Amino acid sequence: MSWINVKLLLLLASLSEIIFTCYAFTGRSLLQRIENTQATLAVEVGRIPGTAMPSEWAASGAKLGFTLEVGFTDNAEQITREMLAGDALMGNKPQTVIPLKQPSFISVSGSELIDVKPGAYGCQMQDRDSQQYALRFYLDFPNGARRNDVELPADRIYFLSRCWLPSSNDESMLALENARKEKKQILSTIELTDARLNKIRSSPPAERKKKLQSQLNELERAYPLDSDEIINGPNDVSYAKEGVIAVKRSSKYLWVGRFRFTELS
Repeated sequence: MSWINVKLLLLLASLSEIIFTCYAFTGRSLLQRIENTQATLAVEVGRIPGTAMPSEWAASGAKLGFTLEVGFTDNAEQITREMLAGDALMGNKPQTVIPLKQPSFISVSGSELIDVKPGAYGCQMQDRDSQQYALRFYLDFPNGARRNDVELPADRIYFLSRCWLPSSNDESMLALENARKEKKQILSTIELTDARLNKIRSSPPAERKKKLQSQLNELERAYPLDSDEIINGPNDVSYAKEGVIAVKRSSKYLWVGRFRFTELS
């Protein structure tokens, strides 16, 4: 290997280190706001659209539901990059999340307790204009849980969601206001398109509506525009009410259900 190639590899390694560190730095201000927040989650284990779990898993469509109470602490979690399995969206300095109460669910045998161990949480900015962050946290479920053919794996369970900081400067405030205006314009156009569909029943308006709806979905995913889908927490952090839960295989998340924030304090 030539000296030039060696220098190139060293440069790439240094850039990777800088990028990884920057991910953690940009999420630090959000972590400070989340610290000491307590959350109540409604967890629903079961097959959801888009999952890559084996076809026989939860094939009946049944669900396993339970309430989970967690606390996001200000304690740093000792964790290696290998344990993060390349998920830069957790940053490289996650903190500890702890279960506050042992959850339970109802099975054919009656009420059963679920063993849960502490884990870690972290975040990373996804969109600077909207101040949107990816929020990741995991807890260990050493014994899992089962209800009929629905099984919560005895594994590390990841909770994947997103949240927003309040607009902190003129640029982000302008972006939010423009997003509100764009949403209003898209909804108005969809209404007009529906009127045309009712009259002529042709494919172009239908395709137009599908495209508009896709634009609206992307806009609402990037910005906290729909109050019904957002829950406000302490320190002016807004959270998407719903997220997915998953197990990790290599670097891929396999969805095993959903969760919903029901209370934040």
